[in-house]
Amino acid sequence: MARPARFDDTEVLDRAADLFWREGCDAVSIRDLEAALDLRAPSIYRRFPTKDKLIARSIDRYVDRVVAGRIGRFLDGTDDPIQGLRSFFTSVLEPHRGERTPRGCLLTVTAGQTAFGDPGIRSAVAAGFDAIESAFRVQIERAKATGQLNAELDVEAAATFLLMSFEGVLVLARSGAGGLAAGIDATFAALAGPT
Repeated sequence: MARPARFDDTEVLDRAADLFWREGCDAVSIRDLEAALDLRAPSIYRRFPTKDKLIARSIDRYVDRVVAGRIGRFLDGTDDPIQGLRSFFTSVLEPHRGERTPRGCLLTVTAGQTAFGDPGIRSAVAAGFDAIESAFRVQIERAKATGQLNAELDVEAAATFLLMSFEGVLVLARSGAGGLAAGIDATFAALAGPT
């Protein structure tokens, strides 16, 4: 009779995503996964046939849990779409629980790894970026409708501009750069256009 699984796939994916997020997926070995997941390699490979599949599924889970959670917390329920966007940006300047420096984003970290060459990983990262950009697009539309932004503003271009800016903030925050709050203010001033 087979032993019951110690952890369900959701918990395994959360633990793996946390490790990939902290260390970068290229640096994580099967031994690192065994230690972080408290599973032996054969058990890992029974659930996920390759490390790349584990990475892609971990990214999917991260998007569902972390990205969607941040969108819900900072963007979906806000009465002020610009303030919600600003809060979404500034919140990444805070370190992750119990850590000294901000982690950045698993999507951003993974996009800079050689593992990004795997089509499944690339697709998972792209879906995460699309989710963020789509949420930005909704807030820009809302801000235009309330008169916070110019009615002529190109929503698609503005959402891409914010995604590029946000990803830059994430990289710089992870590297320990300072002065990012002022840069975020400048981003939103540029979005608003001349006063």
